[in-house]
Amino acid sequence: MNKYISGIVTALLILGMVSGIVAGNVPVPIMEPVVVVEGMQSVPAMSVGEMQTGNFTKLEISPRYGNLRLQPGENKEITVTIKNKENKAVSVKSNIVAPPYSEYILEKEWITVTPDSAELPAGESRKFTIKATIPEDATAGYYNAQVAFTDEVIPTPYPQPFPNYIHQFSLSIDLWAPPVLQIMTPYISDQLEAGKEYDYEIKIKNTGDTAKSINPKIGNDGMYYGPFGSMTAAFNDDAITITSPQSIPAGATVAVKVHVKVPSDSKGRYNGVIELGLDDPSINRFGQGGVQLNFNIWKQPTEPFVKSFTMEKDAPITIEISSNYFGDIYRLAMLAGGQGTKNTKEPSFETSLKDSSGNVELNITKTVIKGTVSMGGEIPPWEIESSGIYQQMGTQYLETYTVNGHAGEWELSVLPSNTETFEYTITIGE
Repeated sequence: MNKYISGIVTALLILGMVSGIVAGNVPVPIMEPVVVVEGMQSVPAMSVGEMQTGNFTKLEISPRYGNLRLQPGENKEITVTIKNKENKAVSVKSNIVAPPYSEYILEKEWITVTPDSAELPAGESRKFTIKATIPEDATAGYYNAQVAFTDEVIPTPYPQPFPNYIHQFSLSIDLWAPPVLQIMTPYISDQLEAGKEYDYEIKIKNTGDTAKSINPKIGNDGMYYGPFGSMTAAFNDDAITITSPQSIPAGATVAVKVHVKVPSDSKGRYNGVIELGLDDPSINRFGQGGVQLNFNIWKQPTEPFVKSFTMEKDAPITIEISSNYFGDIYRLAMLAGGQGTKNTKEPSFETSLKDSSGNVELNITKTVIKGTVSMGGEIPPWEIESSGIYQQMGTQYLETYTVNGHAGEWELSVLPSNTETFEYTITIGE
């Protein structure tokens, strides 16, 4: 019990010391560095060099954050105002600090501050211009930096490899460039049959003035996610063969050939990706350097769907059969410009009707083909002025039959072909 009480008292004392530090009342003792990180500055625990107290210079920096979106070769400026809220003059001097742990390291030479230093009289404000100038050969990515105006840092109760400056402006730069390589076939979605072989092409255009390398390969985890959760893919990656050139000449369009040999025992779905391995950072930084593969392997039904119904009196019978509006497996491609359902045939139905005496002759009175065509949306920019602007988003096939019915038991049979779902309507009477 005494040890328990002693632990509580010790914790309260530590909390009291921390509270005092935050309030600026308790001086922080000097401690030697205990962490050394190669290539990085090591800041001692609770101290920066000499005795540091919680009494910090009162400077108001507005704004405290800035974001710039630039391309290589561009430059842009941000104006920052610093107000001295002390009752005495304060000297400030800019210091560009780039975090060493970022994926993209900003070069200090990219940032200039005007004026570089200044003397701020008590209660006065001064504007500083922060200019980012990006060289032509800079790599696209996200960059971060701090512009520290004093060397005062926030003390911490533990060693840190990088100082956290108090009087600083945080700058982030989204450095981007338009893709040089255009993937003209971003998706391949299709309906496949077991035991058959299929061929596709992925067209890639190089709009730059130098050749670009390419190294496509399959990237897939062997699973797909469907209505029943995570399931094993319909076939292995070795069923897909890729043939590709090693480079794309400047101004040229090449075709990566994809051959799919579906095993005879396949069923289900295959979802994967072909990582193209393109020499274009503007594509790769967003994970867009690949082509999605979406295959559905299925078999045509051999037995018809049967619907029984009863008629209470003589009356005309009208039967309507329609395919799924959005398409028959993958007719609605995931993205305009992709290869979708090139092997899918037009839907059709073997429809029959019989009464207690046997089959009754059905007469087709109407056939309807409906569709939706988009001229916008997810169309690749290079297709805007070409025939690719027209994208068929959905198609529906409807067949209407009529027969003179009579009281009794009836049976409708429908054997669908080349459609994943269908609808039927039985209308009795006018």
